[in-house]
Amino acid sequence: MFIELVDSLRCPVPHEESWLVASATRMEARHIVEGALGCPVCHAEYPIRRGVVDFRRVPSPPVNAAATPTRNPAEAMRLAAFLGLGDAGGFAVLLDAWGAQAAALRELVETPLILVDPPTGTEGEPGLSVLLSDGPIPLAAGAARGTAIHVDAPARVTEAVRVTRPGGRLVARADVGLPDGVRELARDDALWVGEKEAARSPLVTLHVRRG
Repeated sequence: MFIELVDSLRCPVPHEESWLVASATRMEARHIVEGALGCPVCHAEYPIRRGVVDFRRVPSPPVNAAATPTRNPAEAMRLAAFLGLGDAGGFAVLLDAWGAQAAALRELVETPLILVDPPTGTEGEPGLSVLLSDGPIPLAAGAARGTAIHVDAPARVTEAVRVTRPGGRLVARADVGLPDGVRELARDDALWVGEKEAARSPLVTLHVRRG
């Protein structure tokens, strides 16, 4: 778990929002390999093992898409382009089976990546942070510059939109429905790419003062 990304993590237990506190017993290149994260609100603790943060409340093997893609440099290049990862600023999120493309993607871009519920056995390393979850994506709203969606599950898609910043990119398989609040930019037989729209400000009533 890349130490600079800890501020973007959030406890998945429903309560007032708060940063998490990290403790490390082993670090490599500002990457927490072994340690824990603690929530100052509910006092939950989440272990970090082999660079993987386990936010699951009932530990079990992560459930990924049935068709897990293998490493594909060409697919990783498309993903980098669609997510707009032309610089190292911020971080991008790869959900579920998209995590299989993380290593190839890191060879193309400097943007830190967070893998949420990647294929079983995926370990964290510098530049690749891994989160396991069995509920909401444990990230602050609007924290990610872009998110890649693999599973056509309404709750998962809604969470992907929530954690992406306004103006950020979302990429999904073509069979995933375009969610509310996302403007489609392009589509082919395999994928679509969209941009998260900014929240609309409420209408303001103007009063004319007479006299």
